[in-house]
Amino acid sequence: MEREFKRDVQIHHLMAACGGFMGVYAIVSRMGVFGSAQTANLIELVCDILGRDPLEISYRVLALAIYIGAMVLFVVLEKRSSWDVKRVSIVIDLAAVAVSGFIPEGINPFAALYPVFFASSFQWCAFKGAGSYVSATIFSTNNLKQTVTAAVEACLSRRDGEAHDKMVQKALFFGGTLVCFHLGAAAGYGLWLLWGIRSIWACALPLCACALLLAGCRETVKAAAL
Repeated sequence: MEREFKRDVQIHHLMAACGGFMGVYAIVSRMGVFGSAQTANLIELVCDILGRDPLEISYRVLALAIYIGAMVLFVVLEKRSSWDVKRVSIVIDLAAVAVSGFIPEGINPFAALYPVFFASSFQWCAFKGAGSYVSATIFSTNNLKQTVTAAVEACLSRRDGEAHDKMVQKALFFGGTLVCFHLGAAAGYGLWLLWGIRSIWACALPLCACALLLAGCRETVKAAAL
């Protein structure tokens, strides 16, 4: 069980690095649009509606529809198929990475990020955390909160060995997710400075590494069942 948890943590942290990579790519390559979330898009959509900008409204509504569509697909595959949704997520990420590198800079940034919107949404659903920890791999706000609160609780519970150890483990998990996400972002930004739009293709390397880890997990489960 402990070995399985450690493998799940490795996979989660690696996918967080991929999330950071794709997140920074969207921001620096597509005029500051964050392709992993919908909060800013929904706020700006309201502004566009009030400002009566039909073209911008259409771009943003389609981005929202794509984001929601990925969630719908995830639920259908998880509940009505035998497919491994984590593997499907990696395949979708790889496809989004491949396509995004070919989209010219002059395209509307929302339209250019449609593949990233879809891939990020599906990844958010597929990679939910490890063990009892629920954690996103495509943005870091909640991971920051969980890291800070767990660290403070660990400090306050130093006299209670079991509670202290539990909070330390929690802080390490969420803190590791946070660090990996921003290491991925740092790598993405450095490669963007070198290769520009096509730097997104480098994200295929950690995605393939994650696929190998998942394959190792599956073989371990098969061996345990025999």
